[in-house]
Amino acid sequence: MKKIFGTMMLVFCFALLSHADDNPLPKPDVLGEESVSMTKGFSSYDTIIINDLNMDQAEYSRVDAEERKKIESMKPTLNTIFTSTIANELKSRKLFNNVKINAKPEGNELIFDATVNEFNAGSRALTALIGFGSGKVHMVITGRFTDAKTGKELASYKDQEAGGFFGSQDLGGFEGKFPAFVAGIANLTVDFVQKLYN
Repeated sequence: MKKIFGTMMLVFCFALLSHADDNPLPKPDVLGEESVSMTKGFSSYDTIIINDLNMDQAEYSRVDAEERKKIESMKPTLNTIFTSTIANELKSRKLFNNVKINAKPEGNELIFDATVNEFNAGSRALTALIGFGSGKVHMVITGRFTDAKTGKELASYKDQEAGGFFGSQDLGGFEGKFPAFVAGIANLTVDFVQKLYN
């Protein structure tokens, strides 16, 4: 009887251990909506490829024709801030052996794609009349990490940055806030990666 019980315990423990490897890693709890399906950390990748920030399908909210032109002219700067902030921060934290921007995948690589879903220029009238953040400038960005070989999504997030004041400094309208939002989400993206690295 003891032998049977011992054998059953061994089988049970083995089953638990084998299923533990199938469980996804915990969410980093760094950005807004997060999804993680990967079971091994990003450290299994030698290289990360950061693609340009996709802004082509972004929704424009509370944006008139003149403001839209300004946002369109800001896009190259926003892209540079986003991709270079992530690349530089990954290098400074010594995450990945190679950090590339817009490179063609060649092997065991992680690909990061991000999209701006919404540009919202805000409403000073709503902020003044209603308050409670109703008229704040904000931006929504989604990020997605995929395996270059399989195309499988490993982790993703959707985050909204909004606000008026940064510390003691008011950055004014969307012209000052969008670059700050992009830089903020870029830094949080690296925090997200770091928590999923090992």
